[in-house]
This record gives sequence, structure tokens and C-alpha cells, in this order.
Amino acid sequence: MSTATPASSSEIWARSAPASFSDRLVKRLGSKRVFPWVLVLPACILLLVLAIGPTLYVLVLSFVKYSPGQTMQWVGLNNFLRAFQDERFWRGLYVTAWFVFVSIGLQLLIGFTTAMALQRVSARFRQLASTVMLVPMMIAPTVVGVLWKMMFKARYGALNYFLEQVFGIPGPDWLADKSAALAGLIIADIWEWTPFITILLLAGLQSLSQEVYEAAYVDGSTPWQVFKNMTLPLMKPFIFLAVFLRMVDAWKMFDLIFGVTRGGPGDFTESIAWYTYKRGFTYFELGYTAALSFLQLLVIIFLGRVLLKQLGRVREETKG
Repeated sequence: MSTATPASSSEIWARSAPASFSDRLVKRLGSKRVFPWVLVLPACILLLVLAIGPTLYVLVLSFVKYSPGQTMQWVGLNNFLRAFQDERFWRGLYVTAWFVFVSIGLQLLIGFTTAMALQRVSARFRQLASTVMLVPMMIAPTVVGVLWKMMFKARYGALNYFLEQVFGIPGPDWLADKSAALAGLIIADIWEWTPFITILLLAGLQSLSQEVYEAAYVDGSTPWQVFKNMTLPLMKPFIFLAVFLRMVDAWKMFDLIFGVTRGGPGDFTESIAWYTYKRGFTYFELGYTAALSFLQLLVIIFLGRVLLKQLGRVREETKG
């Protein structure tokens, strides 16, 4: 006749201990499949309230004519048709596109060169340089604008003083010259965001296998051949990721213009974001402003989808 094995103290404690809150909630819900949805439900509600709700409100507002103190008047697609006929809207798109492509292109060139240079130095110096490069990114964009506005002053600005003392050439009036104002914004944006691309590409370079490079040099490949046939193809996913992140942020360019040029001289540095801001908070045309905002959102979504699709294709090619 077999005798039952006495239960251990841990088993007795487990049976006697009260059920946890999650166990009681699962019993009440009746299914473990529902329990995870209950956990994420508060976050989903918060997302609906703070993100999707205002977006839907802007979409509805874009179909009406409305200013504070007046009643809403349904106008259908008139706000969008007005935008397509607005010369300043197209001017803002042109300025924004020019700023985005030139600024990000130069940032990518400088950042990639700097990342490759940092890859060749000691680890201690690389960590120190990476920490110092984070400083421009940690400064508020509006503060960066005010800082560069002081440097762009024609008479007592640091930039013109440097050009005159070092190169012996007089600097332009960065804030009043039509051809120099947008270039000044690009210079300020490069100073602020090139470190971001540098650190991202440096992380990509450090993730590459060094054994492949050693084998290539053993086979007699030159540094240029290694860069063209190995480094550049392997770094394409990181390059497209950096371009995507910076493109989305740069297309919304507002803080820098607010701090440096305020869209001037004239409207030569008036981006689409700044023009939307002026329509909403200077002329209080909230319906038209909503339409401009929604059109800007569609442009960002389109460019983002194109870049993400290209990024996915590059990743597949890299894996293959």
C-alpha cells in the first residue's frame, strides 16, 4: 500500500496564498486572450484622445470657413482649391523642399565623412567626440535660432568677423540678403543636426564585420574599392534611415525660422510650416490653416512611404 508524499512548505504556501490581481482579473474576464487587450486599452484610449482626435478635428475644420468669434460655414473643398491657387503656398513648398534636400544632403556628406574618420581613431577619443557632438542636439531649436541670429549680424556677428579676419573677405548681410538668408538657415541646421547623422552612421559602421574588410585587403583591394563595393552597399540601410528621420523633421522646419529670419527678407525663407503658422495666428483663418496643415501632412506621409519602401528594398538586397 503506497503512502502519499507530504506536500512541501512551498506548495502549501502557494495553495494558501491569495490570488494575485492579474489572476483574479483573468478569471473575471474568462479568457487569457482578452487580458492583454485590457492592459493596452488605456494607452489606446490616450492615443485616440491626443493624436487621432485632433487630426480628425483638423480634417473637419479644413472643410469649413472659420475664424474666432464667427460661426462655421461649410465650404467643402474650397480651402484646398484656394491652396492650389495660392502662390505663397507653392513658394513655401519650394523653399521647404530646397531647404530639406540641400541641408540633408550636406549633413549626410559631412556626417558620413566624420563617422568614417571617428571609426579609425581610438575608442576613448571616439567616445569623447561623440559626447561633445551631442551638445548642439540638446539645445532647444529656438535657442539655436537666437544664437545663430546673433552670429549672422552684419556688423558685429561672429561669422562675418571670422570671414574678414581669416579669409580677408567681407561677409554678406545674412538676414537682409535674399541669396544669403536661406543659406544661413541651412548652415544653422547643419550645425545642429549633422551630429545626429554622424552618430547614427558611426553605429552602423561599428556593426559591420571587420573580418570581411581584412579579407578584402588580403585580396589586394584598394581603400576606394573597399568603400565603393563593401562599405557603401552595407551602409545603405543606415543611410536611408538617417535620411528618413531627418526628412520628416526638417520638412516641419519652424523653430529655426522663428528664431532667425521670421520668413524674411520678404518671403524668401518662408517655409510651408511658417506660412501655415502666419495664416492661423496672424490672419486667424483657421479653416484655411487646417487645409494647409493637412496638405503638409499628406506630403510628409507620401515622402515617408517612398523612403520606407526604398529602405525595405535595400534591407532585402543587403540580406540577400
